[in-house]
Amino acid sequence: MFLTDPALRRIAADTNDVLPEHLWRHDTATVDPVGDLARLLHTTARDFTDSTTGLDQALARVSVLAEKARHGLAVRADLHAAGYHQALTDALTARERHTVLGATLITTYRAWRNHQTIGDGDERHLLLRRGDPSQGVATLRRADASTWQVVPDAEAATAFDIPHPDRVVGEVTETDQGWTPTAYTDPQHRQTTSVMAYPLPMYDDLASACRSLLRWWHLRHSDAWRSRTPAQLTPAELEHLAS
Repeated sequence: MFLTDPALRRIAADTNDVLPEHLWRHDTATVDPVGDLARLLHTTARDFTDSTTGLDQALARVSVLAEKARHGLAVRADLHAAGYHQALTDALTARERHTVLGATLITTYRAWRNHQTIGDGDERHLLLRRGDPSQGVATLRRADASTWQVVPDAEAATAFDIPHPDRVVGEVTETDQGWTPTAYTDPQHRQTTSVMAYPLPMYDDLASACRSLLRWWHLRHSDAWRSRTPAQLTPAELEHLAS
């Protein structure tokens, strides 16, 4: 699963860049301005990760104390919340620090990114919904010059409720008009024009085309499928494919 690292998750949410690792670490030994930025980014990313853990723990303490207070209120109609004020103060302080570190992380990342090109090569990673890492990541693997096979990570499979994490769910092909998705779980189905390959409507953008593949497999494994092809779906169902 991608984006389990808090710093990478925050970067993806703010910039839509999905990084498989802290790529800037490869520049930290460089003695030039890019190296300076990489070292600053590396330190900030570590501090942001530590801050994420600290804030989570502070909020957990507030939650436990709040639940105890609610229980006392229900039992005795009385409120006794010893330590609650300090726990809340600690959580607010942790939040303020986290906010500052988050802004610094993104500013530093953008500065480093302005000087460093990240090539896609034959594999690229895409947020399935822009700005929302909770919807998961699709890994795109080049099949030919204009076609990419789509592999959702575990978080995407959970978000779209499909039984296909970390395996091919189809492909998307770029044309002059947009992106054309074709759903399949075995590349051989596509090559033999099998009935197990399902052509889907064309979409203007890549993320919508990828989401439609996951939406199709959700439908395909539901009671609403009724052995239909994409051409037999209702207009509302077709519209939902890219939602």
